[in-house]
Amino acid sequence: MFEQIYIKTAESSAPVAASSMHPDGYGQNDSGKINGIHLVVLVHGFQGNSYDMKTIKNNLSIFHPEALFLCSTKNEGKTEDDIEEMGVRLANEVTEFAQEWCPGSTLGMVSFIGHSLGGVIIRAALPHLERFKDKMETYVSLSSPHLGYMYASNTIMNAGMWVLKRWKKSKCLDQLTMTDAKERKEHFLYKLSQKKGFEWFKNVLLVSSYQDRYVPVESARIELLQKAIDDKE
Repeated sequence: MFEQIYIKTAESSAPVAASSMHPDGYGQNDSGKINGIHLVVLVHGFQGNSYDMKTIKNNLSIFHPEALFLCSTKNEGKTEDDIEEMGVRLANEVTEFAQEWCPGSTLGMVSFIGHSLGGVIIRAALPHLERFKDKMETYVSLSSPHLGYMYASNTIMNAGMWVLKRWKKSKCLDQLTMTDAKERKEHFLYKLSQKKGFEWFKNVLLVSSYQDRYVPVESARIELLQKAIDDKE
């Protein structure tokens, strides 16, 4: 489905197609300083698709009509894969989109919003987006399992995880339940925690919910459980 992208120029309140902008004619503030295009990337979660993020995008575009939005599609139907591979696909998608819609030096800021697994995929993509590190603005994750599901207490959820892992042989779920390696420091989530990316952002917002029956609150907030602290293994 075709989706035209419009943004305002400093000279006129009338919207123009993003691809027709002059590199030096965008995003001037009251002081005359050029801010550049603010690219906002939205990433869906496990077994989701780009349309899951459309409502968020549409609401944000009302308050920020000058921003440019990308609802990621490259991992649709592939969220059972290795999270590292999904991160590479997202990084390539963002790079290609920025090159097409933000020509020259018009890109000013990059922000990310990830739902559930999408927040982890974004983190996996960051090491491959180092070229944009000086432009990183805001990272938002919505109930993302940053610490996985090792200490999840939802019995039904754990049973569902077991079925999906056995039935679909999901590499992603192996990584999130930390059964992808024998040694703790070989687990994907541990390795991801050691990679750079978070420190590039000016703002980091981790959203969790006690009503979420899928992602543990502590995992979404990157907060250690006492159970984990007491675990001698």
